[in-house]
Amino acid sequence: MPTEAVQPPFRRSGKIRQACDSCRARKIRCDGTSPCANCLSAAFECSYLAVHKKTGPKGPRRESRQHRYAVRPAAPPVSLSPEGPTASSDTEPDSAGSASYPGTGTQPRYTSGFRPSPLLCTEFFTSCLDAFFTHKYPITPILHRHKVAAALPHLADSPELYGLLTACCAVMVLSPEILPTSSTPAQSPSPASSPNPSSPLPTAEFLISEAIRARQFCDYVETPSLTTVQTSFFLFSAFFCLGADNSAWFYIREAMTTLQLLRLHEEATYATLPPDEAAFSRRMFWVLFITERAYALQRRRVLTLQRTLALPTPGPSDPDDAHILSGFLDLISLFQDFDNDFLALWNHPPTTPPPASATPPPEPLARLQGVLARRGPPPGDCASGQQADLLVSRQWLKTVVWQLCVSKTPLPSSSSSSSSSSSSRLDESMTLQYPVTIARELVVAARALPPTALEANGVGIVEKLFDIGCSLADVLALAPALALPQARDVGPRDCLVEILRIVGTTPEGCSRHVAVLAAKASECLAAGVCRGLPLPAAMGDCGGPHVRREVYEICDDDNNGDYVADEEAEVVCEITGLEGLDEKYMLGDHQRVWAVSDEAGGWFMPFC
Repeated sequence: MPTEAVQPPFRRSGKIRQACDSCRARKIRCDGTSPCANCLSAAFECSYLAVHKKTGPKGPRRESRQHRYAVRPAAPPVSLSPEGPTASSDTEPDSAGSASYPGTGTQPRYTSGFRPSPLLCTEFFTSCLDAFFTHKYPITPILHRHKVAAALPHLADSPELYGLLTACCAVMVLSPEILPTSSTPAQSPSPASSPNPSSPLPTAEFLISEAIRARQFCDYVETPSLTTVQTSFFLFSAFFCLGADNSAWFYIREAMTTLQLLRLHEEATYATLPPDEAAFSRRMFWVLFITERAYALQRRRVLTLQRTLALPTPGPSDPDDAHILSGFLDLISLFQDFDNDFLALWNHPPTTPPPASATPPPEPLARLQGVLARRGPPPGDCASGQQADLLVSRQWLKTVVWQLCVSKTPLPSSSSSSSSSSSSRLDESMTLQYPVTIARELVVAARALPPTALEANGVGIVEKLFDIGCSLADVLALAPALALPQARDVGPRDCLVEILRIVGTTPEGCSRHVAVLAAKASECLAAGVCRGLPLPAAMGDCGGPHVRREVYEICDDDNNGDYVADEEAEVVCEITGLEGLDEKYMLGDHQRVWAVSDEAGGWFMPFC
């Protein structure tokens, strides 16, 4: 029986102008047909929704400028009632199912051709939103859960809401450990849940690009809304987590500028808003108030928002938020004293060290340390993520004020008073050893927090821990006597290694942070060993040259104190130690420790 020759698949000759959305997201070659061969073989939906970037000379042309500023028809106003989305009386019949999140306003569409990406399904948005309201909502209570859920089926009719949710999801996928496992495409019937089949979740960059693409269908500059502010805030958060500082600064300034365009920084505006919109607008102002101050301290920026509004209260449709707002108000009180005067000192430190005859620290700094020292512990009914945010932020702000005091005047090594009064505590905050106290309080309190408490706060809390750890390491290197072990208390070296463990094992921890802090810790710990800590008899001389060591995570699987370094143990980072030292750092529970190996592969514990 004659066999028929197998014909090769048809291939379009010449250059392909645009790849389909699926091939573009998967970064594979597309043949440009509809449907293309790759989508046919993978049973994917083949679409060409992405806006093709034109080549040629940069900059607008005369025709494009005329088109850009041409008057475009506005979309019919819609509202989201408690019963569901409804259209106004003059709405066209085909828009009856459209929805608008409260506070979106009436935004004209540039074109009626908006379509959500087929690579993002409703189940993905639901998983991210569930994780947001479980872990991040207590820290940033700015979205209305029920109304967002009611608008989810209508994303195709609301590019503004679609942009908000994709920006929110971009933040969430950067903390995959807090996402439910059902959000992975391996457990989802739709292969389009992820733009990259080899990755369990869409990338943050892809979701950011979707949020920006959706904004092209909204005139969010001329007709801004609360949703515009929220979207800009989530874009800031995503870029901050990605380490794109210029983009992060741009979008938080955009959020604050839009908020001021809406006059949401003025108390009189809230008298005209619906109760729910007023409640969430007020929260948005205070979230930006806190975030701007923290970011200004971390990146030495200037302030825009001032304290011009009353404090937030529970909304009429969310009376259960009272326990969340209790911790939220405590966080506001931590940052409210860091004003323009403090930032002016912080952003312009002296170029030369202070002379030995310098005057004592300025009275405002001493008073600010006293205010922070008198702040009580986080409320017991707060969510764990909120407790972690309050705890770390309080200790970090103490460190910031202490660093500014050090730059202004020499500080004594210890307090002159031995009493336990508040004045003695204030004196201690003006001494060189204060970072030791800050770190000890942090480590002791952090032991009661679950791991997800730090994960919910993302990169911001890791940077704060890094600053606290660096200040402690600098003090121990400058004053080695402060590093001596203390009976019945957590020693300074224990605190330093514990902070290093937290920074290194938190998923959001940056390798740069771990490497810098580990290098500082290794110098302090090696110096401490040479100063008389108990050593194994087989250790030998510790005065050899410096060598590079690898930091491993090792386990005690049987929980019997017999720690074994797995042959496939992952190298966390490399630090500098002394030749011949085998250092094993006891960290937290008996299941996870860090160890530093030498060529012989031995381990020992220089301190407990």
